[in-house]
Amino acid sequence: MQAGYIILGFVIGGVVAGGGSWVMLGAVGGAIIGGLLGRLIQAERRVDALESRLQGLEFERTRASGVRSAAAPAAPVAHGHLPGSDEPPGPGLEHGPDRDPEALRRRGADQSAEVAGGYGPKQGPGASTADAPIADEAGTDEAWPPGHTQPGHRAPGRSRPPTREASPTRSSGPGALTEDSTAVAGAGVSAHRAAAHGAPASRAADSPSSGRPPSRPSLLETGLKRAAHWFTTGNVPVKVGVILSFIGVSFLLKYAIDRQMLSVPIEFRLLGVAAGAVVMLVVGWRLRTRMAVYALSLQGGGAGILFLTIFAAFRIWGLLPAPLAFALLVVLAAGTGALAVLQSSRTLIVLGATGGFLAPVLASTGQGSHVALFSYYLVLNATILGVAWFRAWRGLNLLGFFFTFVIGSLWGYRYYRPDLFASTEPFLVLYFLFYNAIALLYAVRRAPSRVGVVDGTLVFGTPVIAFGLQAALMRGSEYGLAISAAVLALFYIAVAVVLFRRVAEPQRGYLRTLTESFIALAVAFATLAIPLALDARWTSAAWALEGAALVWVGTRQGRHLAALAGATLMFFSGIAFFEHGWRYREGWPVLNANVIGGVLIALSSLFAARRLEALKLPLAERIPILRHLYPLLAIALFGWGALWWLGTGAAEIGERARSSREPHLLLLFFAASAWATAWIGQRLDWSKARRLSVLYLPGLLLMALLYQVSRPHHFLHGFGWLAWPAAFAVQAWVLVRLDAAGSRIAGAWHAGSVLLATGLLGLEAAWQTDQALAGDWDGAAASVLPGLVALLILRLRHRPAWPVPAHPMTYRGTAGVLVAAQVVFLAGLSIDQPGDPAPLAYLPVLNPFDLALLFAALVTWIAVGFARRESDRITDGPLAAWMRPWQVLLGLGFFVLTTAALVRGVHHVAEVRWDGDALFRSERVQTALSIYWGLLGFCGMVVGARRSLRLVWLAGAGFMALVVLKLFLIDLGNSGTVERIVSFIGIGVLLLVVGYFAPVPPRRPDGDGSGETPADEPPPDPTPPEERSA
Repeated sequence: MQAGYIILGFVIGGVVAGGGSWVMLGAVGGAIIGGLLGRLIQAERRVDALESRLQGLEFERTRASGVRSAAAPAAPVAHGHLPGSDEPPGPGLEHGPDRDPEALRRRGADQSAEVAGGYGPKQGPGASTADAPIADEAGTDEAWPPGHTQPGHRAPGRSRPPTREASPTRSSGPGALTEDSTAVAGAGVSAHRAAAHGAPASRAADSPSSGRPPSRPSLLETGLKRAAHWFTTGNVPVKVGVILSFIGVSFLLKYAIDRQMLSVPIEFRLLGVAAGAVVMLVVGWRLRTRMAVYALSLQGGGAGILFLTIFAAFRIWGLLPAPLAFALLVVLAAGTGALAVLQSSRTLIVLGATGGFLAPVLASTGQGSHVALFSYYLVLNATILGVAWFRAWRGLNLLGFFFTFVIGSLWGYRYYRPDLFASTEPFLVLYFLFYNAIALLYAVRRAPSRVGVVDGTLVFGTPVIAFGLQAALMRGSEYGLAISAAVLALFYIAVAVVLFRRVAEPQRGYLRTLTESFIALAVAFATLAIPLALDARWTSAAWALEGAALVWVGTRQGRHLAALAGATLMFFSGIAFFEHGWRYREGWPVLNANVIGGVLIALSSLFAARRLEALKLPLAERIPILRHLYPLLAIALFGWGALWWLGTGAAEIGERARSSREPHLLLLFFAASAWATAWIGQRLDWSKARRLSVLYLPGLLLMALLYQVSRPHHFLHGFGWLAWPAAFAVQAWVLVRLDAAGSRIAGAWHAGSVLLATGLLGLEAAWQTDQALAGDWDGAAASVLPGLVALLILRLRHRPAWPVPAHPMTYRGTAGVLVAAQVVFLAGLSIDQPGDPAPLAYLPVLNPFDLALLFAALVTWIAVGFARRESDRITDGPLAAWMRPWQVLLGLGFFVLTTAALVRGVHHVAEVRWDGDALFRSERVQTALSIYWGLLGFCGMVVGARRSLRLVWLAGAGFMALVVLKLFLIDLGNSGTVERIVSFIGIGVLLLVVGYFAPVPPRRPDGDGSGETPADEPPPDPTPPEERSA
């Protein structure tokens, strides 16, 4: 086999290298590659064989260990009492009253049979007691696991299955068991072991000795193996000889013609070659019954040589007139097809067709008429059509398809001119009709064996390639391609209608798949007809539709190659569309080539992703790599389609819309896409569509951030009053769908939606307030929104209406976050802004910042009270664990806010400049801070002492220590000022009062430092435990 791969690589390398000095290098390189490939394939096969053998050995080892472990309880049961015997239990078998060898044999057989079946009639003498249950005084049933009975005992209510009868005695000594009974006992032990582990007994008996079957060879390995098999089996010399002779004769004729080396007239030379070919045909026909392979090889080679000879006589030498040459080619093509059909030989027809298609290529001089070439190929394709009428030979169909369109495309690339349209278009139409008819005949011929099978390559490849060639022929025609697409749509819809009428008949149901394929093609070309009238770039869109159709056929018929080719084609269609470029402001809005082409690519990709996700290909279950490839491919196609959909819409809006309306139109398009995705995911139960709708909230957040950064306008400017409410309405609908599906991220998405909406409302409120009032009212107005939303959430917590009851803990946490956000936002504004109340005069407390601070304090008080009640009711939940840290953080936040409010008041009343350095150097600001902080510390120490709250007292003491430190480090520098005197005297008096009225509370006995002692708990008894017990 290794030598076969080396020879095959040597031949292919030499052919690919061409002529000249590269032949030997290419042949040697091909031989090396073939050898390495052969070694690789052999290594893979050895690994597969070793894996299969290892699995078989593992199973044998497991089964053997199971038999040994289950054979131990099959020893003498109940202390020497053999099941089914008439004697009472004894101390052992060797001490039983019956030592007759025949009796021992019978008992052994009975015991083996009962171990195998668990119950059943005894064999041989003593059968009268077999039906009675064994009442063993040793109680051996207790030693067996629950749910199992001792061998020989019948479970209550169970029927007695028949057991095998023991074969005649073949013992070798006393107590020996028969061979049949031993086998039965072994089977019973295996069955009992399988039952003990919860498996049926039949599984233990019927399990194969090897594991899973060997994996199927890959497509490359299969192709190489078939090629090597063809070259290394059968009559190899004849096969190779025919091929080499055919090539040699072709080159010999060309060489002789070019150099005029033969003096024999060309007519006689051609007649000699033709006579030799006829002899090959006659000999092959006569040997068809005795040496079939040899005969078919001779006939195929003779047919190919005759094709070459007739074509050379007509095309090169002009010895035959066109009508006569055409007639001879028709007769020869028909005769070759008849020979192949009569002998059911694919090899013959393939050899003949290959020779016929290669004849113009091998004997070409670069000069001549394309009409003659295409007429010749038309005859060959007519022969293939005739063969398809009788035989479903897909290889022959694909061979003709490949040669016809590849050679025709190459000719068109090199020689076509617009003035040749009239002589070229009829051949393209006829080729198109031929291969549609061949695809139809293939579906009909394969129907008895494989219902609903169509040749996807011909059904979908023929219109795609023909349409591409038609686009090349119609270059320069304004509406030619559009008319061609419309004609193709009418053709396929007409064929589909005819087939649909036949599908209604029960015996024609196998044409349903082909009918559906033609309907899909009709819809595709009808869709392309209108935009193609405007833009010739729709070839890429046609590729996308073709790819979707291939994926559909591949998933429907279990053909992985078609599915993979279709998916690849869709990716390339998008790349090709990009290469044409996005033409700015071309055509009507939306109804232009840019949008329609992008939408077709997007919808085709999404359709293919749905097909790959919804259906599992049979071949993917057998090839491991496909099981992982198809899910990844479905994800890639879904992302590709979604990207094309969103990108096309965004590009069209950015190109057509005004600058002020662009973001809001983008938002509406994004919202509509999210709604459609969620609706499709729900209706089709499509998981990927539902997951894509989940990304709507992050998209909204991103659009809000981009709008805030890049736009000078507020969110409700222009169409914002419509776009943003519509966007959040869609988000609410998506949340309803997530709740209905029980999504794990629904709670987080509820919280994110509330926070995003609150932030946008706050920014809008700040913008509107800033436009209406001249002072610093905008920040205060924005800070009020989080508190209002938090109060609304707490108000709705007991209402049955959606959404708060659906996620109560989530909304409670969201309310806490909003309260914290309000406090933090106010703290930041207090540091940055002086709180100018213009156009009003400044009044302490009655100014924008202080009013916002009072409202924040009210909201915080309500939220903390609610949280306390919840923590008392849910003592072991997460809310109780997080209560104390949040209270500390809120306290620190309000300390900062009240301090900033005090500084703002001094700024307005004492007319201190709003600057960090000026405020720090102001004696009045420092005195006010010292007194205020001292009062806070005083209050904390008094409350902590009165309520025995040690931590509160320590916090107040910390404030007092901070004030004292500030007096000596900052206020002491202001010597001789009234403010310094007031600071020191005031703080000193506060400390004296605290020391008298609020001493430090004692530490709790448990040492937690909180200072809280339950009122109903008595003080600890200092008496030692020993004395109390006495």
